[in-house]
Amino acid sequence: MKKVMLAAAVALAMTSAMAADQTYNVDLVIVGAGAGGTVAGVSAVEGGLKTVMLEKNAFAGGAGNFMEGSFAAESFLQKEKGVKLTKTEAFNRMAAYHHWRINAPLVKAFVDKSADTIQWIDDHGVHWKEVKTAWRNNDVLTWHIYPGAGSLPKAMVKTFKEKGGELLLSTPAEKLIIKDGKVEGVVAKNNKGDTITVHAKNVILATGGYNFNEKMVKELTGIDMIPVGAPGRTGDGIRMAFEAGAVGDNIGPMMINGAFMPAPGEAICNGPNKEVRALFRQGLLYVDSTGERFFNEELTIDWPTASNAIARTGEYTYIVFDEKTKKEISTEGKGYPNPCGNFIQRHQAATQLDKLLKENEAKGNVFIGNTIEEAANKAGMVPEVLRATTERMTKYAKQGKDEQFGKDPYYLRTIDQGPFYIVRGKLNTLTSLNGVKVNADLQVLDKHEHPIPGLYAIGHDAGGVYGDSYDLKVGEGTASSFAINSGRMAVEHILKSAK
Repeated sequence: MKKVMLAAAVALAMTSAMAADQTYNVDLVIVGAGAGGTVAGVSAVEGGLKTVMLEKNAFAGGAGNFMEGSFAAESFLQKEKGVKLTKTEAFNRMAAYHHWRINAPLVKAFVDKSADTIQWIDDHGVHWKEVKTAWRNNDVLTWHIYPGAGSLPKAMVKTFKEKGGELLLSTPAEKLIIKDGKVEGVVAKNNKGDTITVHAKNVILATGGYNFNEKMVKELTGIDMIPVGAPGRTGDGIRMAFEAGAVGDNIGPMMINGAFMPAPGEAICNGPNKEVRALFRQGLLYVDSTGERFFNEELTIDWPTASNAIARTGEYTYIVFDEKTKKEISTEGKGYPNPCGNFIQRHQAATQLDKLLKENEAKGNVFIGNTIEEAANKAGMVPEVLRATTERMTKYAKQGKDEQFGKDPYYLRTIDQGPFYIVRGKLNTLTSLNGVKVNADLQVLDKHEHPIPGLYAIGHDAGGVYGDSYDLKVGEGTASSFAINSGRMAVEHILKSAK
């Protein structure tokens, strides 16, 4: 018995010795090291704040590792290009798009800050590639392109550490420390099981929303979608804010990125199957599971709008085209009618399309037939319905006029030369769009509209920026832009309050 007790005591002593619970006392703790969090971190240490940043993943960057570009109005790049869009015009375009179901003071403050942030990022060594637009015949350029995916958070983390910031990876925050109604820090746990207690004068929640909380997404939207991008975004910051007395601000809308052929691990058009996935952006014929056309496909380039139409068709949607169109997209000088992010350029020729279509036929995502009826049968559609749909589309293409939905002739294609191809797709989501209610300084508000002392939320943990859809049409890159601008804005308010 004594031996057993001795062994137990030794085991307990060893466990205690192995435990490495840590306590920090700082000015600021940032929960999440994505684009917004890392920008906030650099702003904080440069402002003299002793700062700890906690990251759930084993790597920093989060969704910032996928960012292509960010919105701004009146930036130095836009001025060089002669872009006339003013901050006030940009704000009013957004407000109108969202039917003013936004936190107007917050959105206006973010837009007003955006040009300064473009300069600030450039001054911090992340030199912009260009300012552009994905739209044809559009001279309102708002999309500021990064030199490479992940370049912003990588540079921010380097600067943050060099200037004394402490970054703890694989250390998800679990709960806020709240005393007498004031938030005074965070309790986290690292991958070794150690408890990390960070006492702080202020907390910034920057966990990126809840895109990968599939239960929450399904409950709020009722739509079956595939989350893509950085993992770990499961609503942790929003949950903790609610526990502190926060309220939601139009939580539910998602950044639905249109339909893509399912390909595990691939987002947008940047993986091995990108040439097939890019087909969903080309304005080709879309049909539902029976073979009926259901919207104007030229909107596929405006993917937030297209997503609303596609969401009505059920789990899968389908694009249909023939051999002639496949050869056109694979031909130099013709290529894809539309870009797909920065991964497929307009008029870029596909080089592996034939091989990829056949490979994905074996996986059940592509259906090929010598006749349209054969392809329809393989896809589980009604052959007569799809044949009638393709015959109408062929008629519209030959006469140069879409009699059903008025699709731009640029996107009209005949479907009358076999083999015929059907590719199935499923809606993808890049991020949730709204979180908890905040004011224009990113302070989290309670049900009485009062700031919860010591608590801020930025990026997709904050609400009030969107109505029911992402505003791609009027502000390319607003999601990443709001993340980085809100990070700077929150820290500036903390510094101002300290003075």
